[in-house]
Order: sequence, then C-alpha cells, then structure tokens
Amino acid sequence: MSLSINKKQKMPLHIKIFIGLFAGIIVGYILNFMGGLNNPMIKDHIIPFLSFLGSIFLKSIKMVIVPLVFFSVTDAALSLGDIKKLKSIGIKTVLFFLGGSALSATIGLVVANIIKPGKGILLGSVSKEVATKELPGMYQTILNLIPNNPFASLTNGDMMPVIVFSLLLGFSIILMGEKGEPLAKIINNLSEAMFNIINMIIKITPYGVFGLMSVAMAKYGTAIFGPVLKFIVTDYISAIVMITVVYSLMLIFIAKVNPLNFWKKAIEPFIVAFSTCASSAALPVSMKTAPKLGVSKEISNFVLPLGATANMNGTCYYFGVIVIFASQLYGIDLSIQQQIMLVVQATFLSVGCAATPQIGLVISITLLTQMGLPLEATALVAGIYRIIDQAHTATNSSGDLVTTVCISALEGDLDREVFNDPDAGKETLATA
Repeated sequence: MSLSINKKQKMPLHIKIFIGLFAGIIVGYILNFMGGLNNPMIKDHIIPFLSFLGSIFLKSIKMVIVPLVFFSVTDAALSLGDIKKLKSIGIKTVLFFLGGSALSATIGLVVANIIKPGKGILLGSVSKEVATKELPGMYQTILNLIPNNPFASLTNGDMMPVIVFSLLLGFSIILMGEKGEPLAKIINNLSEAMFNIINMIIKITPYGVFGLMSVAMAKYGTAIFGPVLKFIVTDYISAIVMITVVYSLMLIFIAKVNPLNFWKKAIEPFIVAFSTCASSAALPVSMKTAPKLGVSKEISNFVLPLGATANMNGTCYYFGVIVIFASQLYGIDLSIQQQIMLVVQATFLSVGCAATPQIGLVISITLLTQMGLPLEATALVAGIYRIIDQAHTATNSSGDLVTTVCISALEGDLDREVFNDPDAGKETLATA
C-alpha cells in the first residue's frame, strides 16, 4: 500500500493535467450528449459546480500574479550583481534578451494571424460580453510606464508600471552596494516564496482544467478539438521560425559563424530542454557546451544563468499565439495598435518568467486579463501545455546559447578555431 501511495504522490504534474483534461472531455461529452445547456439539471446544478472548480484555479492565479511579477522582476534586475557589468556585456545581454523577446512575440502574432487557430468555433456572443481595452497612443504609452503611485499600480494590477518600478528598485539596490545586500536577500527570498505559492496553486491545475474543459465540452461538444490542434501547429511553426530562421540569421550576421557548426554542438542542451521542459535542467549542459563553442567562462557564466531567467523567446511567441487564439475564439478583432502593445507587454513580462514549470501559462493569464480578453480559452491550452512547453523550453535554452555566442563575437572574445573544430571539448569530456 505504501509503495502505491508513493507512486501516486510522485506522478508528474503534466500527467495529472492530462488526466484532468481527458476526464473533463469525457464528462463534458456525456453532459453534451444528455442535452447540455438545454437540460435544466445540467444547466442549473452541474455546470455551475464545474465552473466553480475552474474559477478557483483562475482566481488563485490572478491573486498571486502581481506580487510574483514584482518580486521576480526585481530579483532578475538584482541578478546582474554589478551596474558596471551593464556598461559592456550587461547592456548587450539585456538588449539581446529584450530584442529577441519582442521579435519572438511578433513572430507568434504573425503566424497566429496567418493560421488563425481560434477560427472554427465561437465560444459565446463576445461582442456583447467582452469589450477589449482601448490602448493609448505612443506618447501616452511611454508616460503610462511611469507609475503615479507604485502601490496603486500594484493594487490595480497595472503590470507595465509595476515592471518598470521593479527594475528601477532592483538597480537602485545594486547601487547601494553592501548596504543593499540584506534587502536583496529579502527580495530573493520573497521571489522564491511567490514561486512556492505558484507551485501550490499549480497543483490544483488538474481540477481547474477538469472543470473548465467539462464546461467547454458540455456547451460546444467536439467542435473545440479543431482549434486545439491548430493551436499546437501554430505554436510549433512559431518555434521552427524562431530557431531555424531568427537564430540562424543572428549567428550568420552578428556572430559571423556557420549555424550548422553551432547546432552540431548545441543539440545536446536542446534535447535536454525539450525532453525535460526545464531550463534549469538544460543550464548545466549549456554551460558545458559554451566552451566547445569558443566562448569564455567570463561571458558564459554571466549570460547563461541570466538567460535562464530573463531570456524567454519561446515563451514570448506563445504569448502572441495565445492572445490571438483567445480573441478569435470569442470573435474579437484586435487592432494593430493592440497587438503592438501586446509585444511590448510580453517582452517586459518575460523578464520575470523564471525557469519554473507552467510559468508561461500563468503569465499568459495576466496578458489576457490586461487586454480584457476571456480567460476560459486557457482551459483548452492547459491540458496540452506540456506538449507545447517542450518547444518553448528548447527555444528558450537555444536562445541563451545563441546570445552567448553573439555577445562573445561582439566583444572580440570568440575563439573561432574552437567554434569550427568539430572535436573541440571531446578530450575534456573523455577525461572528466
């Protein structure tokens, strides 16, 4: 008995979510077969209870997301350690991360607008139920980044002012030197505490997915499967474009190296990231791979750990896809201005996406809320998130190495002989 209990306790979360997903599909299909909303018993008693299960999950996520972003972004700024690093390697690193994230979110938007994963089923009469928030002009957008009152921004969940204030707070603590170290430790501990809360909330994801999926199936039947499959295809096409096109162009034109030589050596951390869905698991492998690519430890030891937290290219294209997906499911047309603002928000939110499971799913709920979009679309994604998260994590991890090589080349520090040597590092591994 004890052995069976231990096995149940060790069941991976993504397996539990799959079980919740399929259980929701079965229960929802039965309810739909029994008449769905046309059945008074189902409409008045069963559907409200299932909706309650989903609402607990969604409200719990919304509860913690503001303090999570505040402390994690501040902690990410503190991870730079020394403002002097920003003058050379640090500035290049941050610009690469932000630029890559913005480009990734743009790719997700473009691919989603072409494939239209949310077309084919309309989840409710949205034009009356939901009104997307109008976004301000460029000058007002920049002004809105500066909070009138950071505490009010925290209370109201205005994420962009919160992020800007978090970054400024982190940099100011760095400037305090030794005096700021106790405060930095407190923020680091609070950031870890927020992720512990997220881990607790994530444990109820299977029940939330069960409730939300049951309701969706009861209302709309098997018609929802078309958009889900199209969502997976859209997400993976975005990953392929980011990896094969964007990363290759960065290596060719910025690092001025052969992308094929890069991938021959970088395939191992890519596979580890893809199979584990954990950037933290791929990080040690990436740090062993960097010297084989001709990158010095000084650069790789700074860029790669920071990238595991702040460089979320894979997560960012997912942000673009999920917002378009949700808007199309509800028949909402997002303007170009709104989509541009999405890119800006996704770029800065990615700074706080630490390497923890399901974090992309959590942050995407924030984006949907900020844009005034319904959260129910996350039910369709949560159950298959493990499938797409493999591509997200692999894209994130590969982007860290690509950035490391590019910065090394710009710093004039890249050993091109080692980079082009197919046997570089093999002797070291053999004797290790």
